[in-house]
Amino acid sequence: MSSKSAHLPRYIAKSDFEKAYQKTIISNNFFEKDSYYVKQKPRYFYVIRELGKYLPSKQSSVLEIGGGQIALLAKELFGDECTVVDLNETYKQGILNHDVQFQRCDLLRDDLKERNAYDLVVMCEVIEHFPVPPHTILEKIRAWLKPGGLIFITTPNLYRFRNLVRLALGLRVFDTFFIPERGRGIGHPFEYSQTHLKWQLETAGFESVNIQLRQLDNAGSSLWTQLGRITASPFLLRPLWRDKLVALARKQG
Repeated sequence: MSSKSAHLPRYIAKSDFEKAYQKTIISNNFFEKDSYYVKQKPRYFYVIRELGKYLPSKQSSVLEIGGGQIALLAKELFGDECTVVDLNETYKQGILNHDVQFQRCDLLRDDLKERNAYDLVVMCEVIEHFPVPPHTILEKIRAWLKPGGLIFITTPNLYRFRNLVRLALGLRVFDTFFIPERGRGIGHPFEYSQTHLKWQLETAGFESVNIQLRQLDNAGSSLWTQLGRITASPFLLRPLWRDKLVALARKQG
Protein backbone atom coordinates (compact mmCIF):
# COMPACT_ATOMS: atom_id res chain seq x y z
CA MET A 1 0.00 0.00 0.00
CA SER A 2 1.13 3.51 -0.64
CA SER A 3 0.10 6.93 0.59
CA LYS A 4 0.25 10.33 -1.06
CA SER A 5 1.01 12.01 2.26
CA ALA A 6 4.67 12.52 3.05
CA HIS A 7 5.25 11.93 6.75
CA LEU A 8 7.30 9.82 9.06
CA PRO A 9 5.57 6.54 10.01
CA ARG A 10 4.59 6.10 13.61
CA TYR A 11 6.94 3.71 15.32
CA ILE A 12 5.26 1.16 17.61
CA ALA A 13 7.42 -0.82 20.01
CA LYS A 14 6.07 -4.31 20.65
CA SER A 15 6.46 -3.78 24.39
CA ASP A 16 4.34 -0.61 24.24
CA PHE A 17 1.68 -2.43 22.26
CA GLU A 18 1.63 -5.27 24.80
CA LYS A 19 1.07 -2.82 27.66
CA ALA A 20 -1.65 -0.93 25.80
CA TYR A 21 -3.38 -4.16 24.78
CA GLN A 22 -3.38 -5.49 28.33
CA LYS A 23 -4.72 -2.19 29.68
CA THR A 24 -7.46 -1.46 27.15
CA ILE A 25 -8.48 -4.79 25.57
CA ILE A 26 -7.90 -7.72 27.93
CA SER A 27 -10.47 -7.86 30.75
CA ASN A 28 -12.54 -5.11 29.14
CA ASN A 29 -16.25 -5.57 28.52
CA PHE A 30 -16.65 -6.65 24.89
CA PHE A 31 -18.86 -9.05 22.95
CA GLU A 32 -16.16 -11.71 22.72
CA LYS A 33 -14.52 -13.45 25.68
CA ASP A 34 -10.98 -12.57 26.80
CA SER A 35 -9.67 -15.78 25.24
CA TYR A 36 -10.68 -14.49 21.80
CA TYR A 37 -8.62 -11.32 22.24
CA VAL A 38 -5.63 -13.28 23.50
CA LYS A 39 -5.69 -15.41 20.34
CA GLN A 40 -6.35 -12.44 18.05
CA LYS A 41 -3.64 -10.19 19.49
CA PRO A 42 -1.29 -10.65 16.49
CA ARG A 43 -4.05 -9.42 14.16
CA TYR A 44 -4.59 -6.30 16.23
CA PHE A 45 -0.86 -5.64 16.32
CA TYR A 46 -0.72 -5.94 12.55
CA VAL A 47 -3.60 -3.48 12.10
CA ILE A 48 -2.32 -0.81 14.49
CA ARG A 49 1.19 -1.10 13.05
CA GLU A 50 -0.18 -0.87 9.49
CA LEU A 51 -2.19 2.22 10.31
CA GLY A 52 0.93 3.82 11.77
CA LYS A 53 2.41 3.85 8.26
CA TYR A 54 -0.28 6.10 6.85
CA LEU A 55 -1.49 8.40 9.62
CA PRO A 56 0.42 11.62 10.18
CA SER A 57 2.67 11.67 13.21
CA LYS A 58 0.54 14.45 14.72
CA GLN A 59 -2.69 13.68 16.58
CA SER A 60 -5.37 12.42 14.22
CA SER A 61 -9.15 12.11 14.41
CA VAL A 62 -10.09 8.43 14.15
CA LEU A 63 -13.53 6.88 13.83
CA GLU A 64 -13.91 3.14 14.32
CA ILE A 65 -17.07 1.36 13.22
CA GLY A 66 -17.47 -1.78 15.28
CA GLY A 67 -16.04 -3.10 18.52
CA GLY A 68 -13.70 -0.21 19.31
CA GLN A 69 -10.47 -2.11 19.95
CA ILE A 70 -8.44 -0.18 17.36
CA ALA A 71 -9.78 3.14 18.63
CA LEU A 72 -8.78 2.23 22.19
CA LEU A 73 -5.27 1.28 21.05
CA ALA A 74 -4.87 4.42 18.92
CA LYS A 75 -5.92 6.56 21.87
CA GLU A 76 -3.61 4.78 24.30
CA LEU A 77 -0.56 4.52 22.01
CA PHE A 78 -0.77 7.78 20.03
CA GLY A 79 -3.16 10.07 21.87
CA ASP A 80 -5.46 10.26 18.83
CA GLU A 81 -8.91 11.77 19.16
CA CYS A 82 -11.03 8.64 18.78
CA THR A 83 -14.71 7.85 18.41
CA VAL A 84 -16.44 4.48 18.21
CA VAL A 85 -19.72 3.93 16.36
CA ASP A 86 -21.77 0.78 16.97
CA LEU A 87 -25.34 -0.26 16.29
CA ASN A 88 -26.22 -0.66 19.97
CA GLU A 89 -24.90 0.55 23.32
CA THR A 90 -24.42 -2.80 25.05
CA TYR A 91 -20.62 -2.51 25.30
CA LYS A 92 -20.12 1.25 25.28
CA GLN A 93 -18.91 1.59 28.90
CA GLY A 94 -15.64 -0.19 28.15
CA ILE A 95 -15.07 2.45 25.47
CA LEU A 96 -16.02 5.47 27.57
CA ASN A 97 -13.83 4.30 30.48
CA HIS A 98 -10.75 5.01 28.33
CA ASP A 99 -11.76 8.54 27.22
CA VAL A 100 -12.89 7.41 23.78
CA GLN A 101 -16.17 8.87 22.51
CA PHE A 102 -19.10 6.64 21.60
CA GLN A 103 -22.03 7.17 19.24
CA ARG A 104 -24.87 4.81 18.51
CA CYS A 105 -25.57 4.50 14.79
CA ASP A 106 -27.33 1.76 12.85
CA LEU A 107 -25.66 2.19 9.47
CA LEU A 108 -28.60 0.63 7.62
CA ARG A 109 -30.88 3.44 8.78
CA ASP A 110 -28.89 6.26 10.42
CA ASP A 111 -26.27 8.83 9.55
CA LEU A 112 -23.86 10.91 11.61
CA LYS A 113 -24.18 14.68 11.61
CA GLU A 114 -20.39 15.08 11.19
CA ARG A 115 -19.11 16.06 7.74
CA ASN A 116 -15.43 16.24 6.69
CA ALA A 117 -14.52 15.44 10.30
CA TYR A 118 -12.18 12.42 10.41
CA ASP A 119 -8.68 11.64 9.17
CA LEU A 120 -9.37 7.91 9.30
CA VAL A 121 -12.31 5.52 9.42
CA VAL A 122 -11.53 1.95 10.50
CA MET A 123 -13.77 -1.06 9.85
CA CYS A 124 -12.25 -4.34 11.01
CA GLU A 125 -14.42 -7.41 10.39
CA VAL A 126 -17.56 -5.33 9.79
CA ILE A 127 -18.38 -5.04 6.08
CA GLU A 128 -19.17 -8.76 5.77
CA HIS A 129 -22.09 -8.18 8.19
CA PHE A 130 -23.87 -5.67 5.91
CA PRO A 131 -27.11 -7.14 4.48
CA VAL A 132 -27.08 -4.51 1.70
CA PRO A 133 -24.58 -3.60 -1.05
CA PRO A 134 -21.66 -2.04 0.89
CA HIS A 135 -21.27 0.92 -1.47
CA THR A 136 -24.58 2.32 -0.19
CA ILE A 137 -23.07 2.57 3.30
CA LEU A 138 -19.56 3.48 2.14
CA GLU A 139 -20.99 6.54 0.36
CA LYS A 140 -22.36 7.68 3.71
CA ILE A 141 -19.04 7.05 5.45
CA ARG A 142 -17.10 8.97 2.79
CA ALA A 143 -18.97 12.13 3.76
CA TRP A 144 -17.64 11.80 7.32
CA LEU A 145 -14.00 11.86 6.17
CA LYS A 146 -11.92 14.95 5.63
CA PRO A 147 -10.71 15.56 2.06
CA GLY A 148 -7.75 13.22 1.66
CA GLY A 149 -8.94 11.09 4.59
CA LEU A 150 -8.49 7.33 4.61
CA ILE A 151 -10.71 4.31 5.11
CA PHE A 152 -9.08 1.09 6.34
CA ILE A 153 -10.94 -2.22 6.10
CA THR A 154 -10.20 -5.81 7.02
CA THR A 155 -12.68 -8.50 6.05
CA PRO A 156 -12.69 -12.24 5.29
CA ASN A 157 -11.61 -13.18 1.78
CA LEU A 158 -14.31 -14.91 -0.26
CA TYR A 159 -11.73 -17.38 -1.60
CA ARG A 160 -10.17 -18.19 1.76
CA PHE A 161 -9.24 -21.84 2.16
CA ARG A 162 -11.91 -22.41 4.81
CA ASN A 163 -14.65 -21.42 2.35
CA LEU A 164 -13.26 -23.62 -0.41
CA VAL A 165 -13.26 -26.65 1.88
CA ARG A 166 -16.80 -26.00 3.10
CA LEU A 167 -18.05 -25.57 -0.46
CA ALA A 168 -16.35 -28.80 -1.54
CA LEU A 169 -17.96 -30.68 1.36
CA GLY A 170 -21.39 -29.17 0.77
CA LEU A 171 -21.33 -27.34 4.12
CA ARG A 172 -22.86 -23.97 4.87
CA VAL A 173 -20.55 -21.05 4.08
CA PHE A 174 -22.60 -17.92 4.83
CA ASP A 175 -25.34 -16.97 7.26
CA THR A 176 -28.95 -16.24 6.36
CA PHE A 177 -29.36 -13.05 4.31
CA PHE A 178 -32.02 -10.74 5.81
CA ILE A 179 -32.56 -7.18 7.01
CA PRO A 180 -32.43 -7.20 10.83
CA GLU A 181 -34.52 -4.98 13.05
CA ARG A 182 -32.85 -1.85 14.42
CA GLY A 183 -29.91 -2.53 16.73
CA ARG A 184 -29.61 -6.23 15.93
CA GLY A 185 -26.40 -7.66 14.49
CA ILE A 186 -26.25 -10.61 12.09
CA GLY A 187 -23.57 -13.02 10.90
CA HIS A 188 -21.84 -13.09 7.50
CA PRO A 189 -24.50 -12.95 4.78
CA PHE A 190 -21.74 -12.33 2.22
CA GLU A 191 -17.97 -12.14 1.83
CA TYR A 192 -15.96 -10.35 -0.86
CA SER A 193 -13.24 -11.03 -3.36
CA GLN A 194 -10.44 -8.55 -4.01
CA THR A 195 -12.04 -7.28 -7.22
CA HIS A 196 -15.55 -7.06 -5.76
CA LEU A 197 -14.46 -5.09 -2.69
CA LYS A 198 -12.47 -2.74 -4.94
CA TRP A 199 -15.59 -2.18 -7.05
CA GLN A 200 -17.67 -1.38 -3.94
CA LEU A 201 -15.14 1.21 -2.73
CA GLU A 202 -14.74 2.85 -6.13
CA THR A 203 -18.50 2.91 -6.68
CA ALA A 204 -18.81 4.72 -3.35
CA GLY A 205 -16.44 7.40 -4.66
CA PHE A 206 -13.14 6.37 -3.05
CA GLU A 207 -9.87 6.57 -4.95
CA SER A 208 -6.37 5.07 -4.65
CA VAL A 209 -7.97 1.78 -3.66
CA ASN A 210 -5.37 -0.80 -2.66
CA ILE A 211 -6.35 -4.27 -1.44
CA GLN A 212 -3.96 -6.94 -0.24
CA LEU A 213 -4.46 -10.61 0.64
CA ARG A 214 -3.11 -11.40 4.10
CA GLN A 215 -3.07 -14.33 6.49
CA LEU A 216 -3.99 -12.65 9.78
CA ASP A 217 -5.95 -15.43 11.51
CA ASN A 218 -3.54 -18.11 12.67
CA ALA A 219 -5.12 -19.09 15.99
CA GLY A 220 -8.26 -21.17 15.66
CA SER A 221 -11.10 -20.86 18.12
CA SER A 222 -11.08 -24.60 18.88
CA LEU A 223 -8.62 -27.48 18.80
CA TRP A 224 -10.09 -28.69 15.51
CA THR A 225 -9.76 -25.31 13.81
CA GLN A 226 -6.20 -24.97 15.12
CA LEU A 227 -5.31 -28.36 13.66
CA GLY A 228 -7.08 -27.38 10.44
CA ARG A 229 -5.01 -24.22 10.12
CA ILE A 230 -1.78 -26.16 10.61
CA THR A 231 -2.85 -28.67 7.93
CA ALA A 232 -3.87 -25.89 5.52
CA SER A 233 -0.74 -23.76 5.99
CA PRO A 234 1.05 -25.00 2.81
CA PHE A 235 -1.96 -23.95 0.72
CA LEU A 236 -1.70 -20.40 2.04
CA LEU A 237 1.45 -19.87 0.02
CA ARG A 238 -1.05 -19.04 -2.70
CA PRO A 239 -2.28 -15.51 -1.80
CA LEU A 240 -5.75 -16.09 -3.27
CA TRP A 241 -6.55 -18.59 -0.50
CA ARG A 242 -5.48 -16.43 2.43
CA ASP A 243 -7.97 -15.44 5.11
CA LYS A 244 -8.17 -11.66 4.88
CA LEU A 245 -8.57 -8.75 2.54
CA VAL A 246 -6.84 -5.61 3.84
CA ALA A 247 -8.06 -2.50 2.03
CA LEU A 248 -6.92 1.11 2.12
CA ALA A 249 -8.68 3.82 0.12
CA ARG A 250 -8.78 7.62 0.06
CA LYS A 251 -11.42 10.30 -0.17
CA GLN A 252 -10.48 12.73 -2.92
CA GLY A 253 -8.63 15.68 -1.40
